[in-house]
Amino acid sequence: MALPFDPNEFFTQVLQPNSVEAVFGVPDSSLSGLLSFFAATMPAPRHIVTANEGGAVALASGYHLATGKLALCYLQNSGLSNALNPLQSLASNAVAAVPMLLMIGWRGKPGIKDEPQHALIGPQLLENLDANRIPYEHIPETLQEAQTVVSRLFAKALSEKRPVALVVPPGAFKPFKGQELDHSAKLLGRLDIGSHPIVRNEPRTWLFKYPDQPLPLTREAVVRGVLGRIQKKDILVSSLGGTSREVYMVLKEQERPISRVFFVLGAMGHAYGVACGVRLGCTQLKAPMVYCLDGDGSFLMHAGNNAVLADVGPRGMVHVVVHNGVHSSTGDQPLSIRLDAYLELAKGLAYTHKFFVDTVQALDRALDLAAAAATATPARTAEAENKGAAVLILVLVGPGQSANLPRPTETAECLKDLFIQSLE
Repeated sequence: MALPFDPNEFFTQVLQPNSVEAVFGVPDSSLSGLLSFFAATMPAPRHIVTANEGGAVALASGYHLATGKLALCYLQNSGLSNALNPLQSLASNAVAAVPMLLMIGWRGKPGIKDEPQHALIGPQLLENLDANRIPYEHIPETLQEAQTVVSRLFAKALSEKRPVALVVPPGAFKPFKGQELDHSAKLLGRLDIGSHPIVRNEPRTWLFKYPDQPLPLTREAVVRGVLGRIQKKDILVSSLGGTSREVYMVLKEQERPISRVFFVLGAMGHAYGVACGVRLGCTQLKAPMVYCLDGDGSFLMHAGNNAVLADVGPRGMVHVVVHNGVHSSTGDQPLSIRLDAYLELAKGLAYTHKFFVDTVQALDRALDLAAAAATATPARTAEAENKGAAVLILVLVGPGQSANLPRPTETAECLKDLFIQSLE
């Protein structure tokens, strides 16, 4: 079969033979038929439309860590810049070396008339991929050739431990004519205020006022509190900067293994996406709980992706966000958002359970309830099997961090390999 490809045939004959079971991304019109096929046939969380392209890379990274398989990330070439942060500072084989397949719709391809916003970025796509050391191939004319090209890309990604790309111009896929997408029913369900989880699940707020005193908790105390609750099989994904360095410090101090922690040393704002990807690939037998320890600035940077994952992400997740109101790793520059506005933002997210705390006692209680909620047996419905319970614990702490925080002596790839080996 020659171009354009039937989406079902492309999936079953090209992607499925390469064990593609998880798909994440931001839609592009060049890929429309295939993406409609994904939307109709792959329920969340196997297929998640992320808020931005970096969120898809984060999910794909975590998924590979847990399974050894490659996820597919789809995006328009204009969204490549959104994906570059995690591609460069996490997935690159110069950092943690995480393979995945990027399917990039090529708008503004030279020789094809397109919208004016693609005039600069379109002709630069291949140069951008070369500059970021992302090997690529063009989608070929026939299904048989596509099988060969995609299999070759997968082999290269796995052998060289790096992201690779399949470049797809407009017109490569036929419209999807299978099961119709019932957009109206989905939208009506979202607007049913009486049953919406955001309304039903108000946060449990255990905050105490200290008008003349600093907040009693520090970030290190939160790190110690979370690590004290993690069981042998549980997993922790920690955010960049001082958060990961304090986790590393405490584990070394306590002579505990670091192998069940994935340290997200770059990719600011994407720790929860990585954690959800890990959760997607891990059975609860292999990892009963997956915790994500995040910073307030990091959480805020990609709050859109966190909002999506709070709603459609996998079960067994506990997202602990440490709010000190500053970017401590860079010199305590303050966040621009007020605390009350930050709390209102968090209140609106669709985590199944939310806790706002600022004392050790309240944190301990929230962790107890979070563990019970995240491991509870879901009701036997398709929706319950696919999503929630995800738990958010927002912890208010004072500014400052431990003095002389150590940096990991292991390389990023070594830390990744230790983590993967612990899951085998």
